[in-house]
Parts: sequence; C-alpha cells; structure tokens
Amino acid sequence: MDNNNQNNLISSQNQNNPVVRADITILFAGDSYGLFVFQKTERLVRAIYLLTSHMSDKEPMKERTRTLANEMLGTVLAMSDRVWGEEAYQKSLLSAISETSIIFDIAENTKMMSKMNHQIITLELKKLADFLVTSSTNYSSAKIAFEPNLFDGDYNYIPEQAFQSGSRLQNLNNKMADDTVKDNDKGQKDSVLDNTNENKSLIKNTNSEKVVKDKDSRREIILSMLKSGVGLTIKDFAKNINDCSEKTIQRELLSLVSKGLLKKEGERRWSKYFMK
Repeated sequence: MDNNNQNNLISSQNQNNPVVRADITILFAGDSYGLFVFQKTERLVRAIYLLTSHMSDKEPMKERTRTLANEMLGTVLAMSDRVWGEEAYQKSLLSAISETSIIFDIAENTKMMSKMNHQIITLELKKLADFLVTSSTNYSSAKIAFEPNLFDGDYNYIPEQAFQSGSRLQNLNNKMADDTVKDNDKGQKDSVLDNTNENKSLIKNTNSEKVVKDKDSRREIILSMLKSGVGLTIKDFAKNINDCSEKTIQRELLSLVSKGLLKKEGERRWSKYFMK
C-alpha cells in the first residue's frame, strides 16, 4: 500500500463493543428493531466523520457527506416515535445511504480516500441498505396509538337503555322525530291517490321508517364510540356498523357534522371525527 493510502487509514477503538447510553435505551424502550437500526446507523455516522476528517474543510464532499450522516442519525432517532411502521424512515435512510456511497466512490476514484477505507465503508453502507430492504415489517415495535382504556367495556349493547342520557343525544332524537313526522305527513298526502298509488305509498312509507330506524341505530353507535373523546376514522366505525357500506357511514358522519354534533379533522382517509 502506498504512503498516501496508508495515511488515510482510520483506526477507532472499541468499534465492536459500543456502549448504549441509557437515554437511547429509554428512547427505544420495547423497540428492538428501532434500537438495532440506530446502533448500526450510529456506527456508520461515526465512521463517516472519521473518514472525512482527513479532507480539507473547503472540500464540498466533506460538508455534504457529514450533512447526509446527520440526516441519517436524525431519521433513525425519529423512528423511536413512529406509529405507522418503518417504511417512510427506511426510504429516507436508503436515499441518504445511496448518495453517501456515490460520493465515496468519487472520493476513491480521485485518490481522496484509500481503497481499503472505501471498501470497508461502502460494504457497511450496503449491509445496512440490504437489511432495510429485506427486513420484514413484522419486526416492527411501533408505538401503540391508543389510550390504554380505549376499548374497555363489554359488548352487551342494549339500544333502549344505552343512549338515553346527555343533552346532545336528546337534541339528536328530537331532530330525528321531526324527520319522521315529515315523512308521515308526506305519506298522508299521498293516500289520496288511487289504490295502486296507495299501495306504492305504503311500501314507500315502510321503507322510509326502516331507513330512519337504521339511521337512528347507526348514529347511536357513532355517538357512543366517540364518548371517550378519542378521534376515530371511518374504518373504526365500520368495525361496529355492519349493515351498510363505508360510504353510508361517511354520509352519516358528515350529517352529524353539519348538525353541529361532531367535528371533523383531516382530509380523505386520514379524517378523524370527534364529539363537538
């Protein structure tokens, strides 16, 4: 090995036995996957700083690789607070790893880095990238998004007794009663038609009454689920409302929002509904 390459060799003590700080173990408590990725990334960041310390401060590669290293460290630390899994963080890490590898390829080709150092660092970058690509989301230990008591209580659902308290529910029942009276008035007006029309009107009124009852049941379930104060999505309601589609549930929710009983936050599939 020539002198230039030998001068570029970096040594670091205890690289294989890193001390995991107490604050990191607390940050990744119960999250073995996140802690593993952090430990591997933190080693690479240290190695990047050691390698680039031999570059001139005016060299753009030095500033860029260290910026990428800091971004990698920030991304992996952010994983400790994830709720929806690792995919977004994995993509961010892979992007930074890819750019760093390219820069080190250029540094080696231009004799700014020894071949041995280049081989070591790019191999370790590739190992982390391969792990991120192949590791299953089953390793995920994402934080639980729900309050511990959110699903407390049994499923002894009794409509006649469960939804009789609260001024909001009473207001809703009054509005439903008004809707029913309007439907009945319309049915009475239609009764002056001939027998065929009377039969059609009777069928129509029966269907209308069934729709009102279905709406009553759906709205009662919706309001009951929101009593805890936690915002819920359409899919959350669909788990307990089985007699209609998610589109119908969405219309019910928007109706309650327009009547001032609920409030909506977010858009499209990220929308959540709360008691107002």
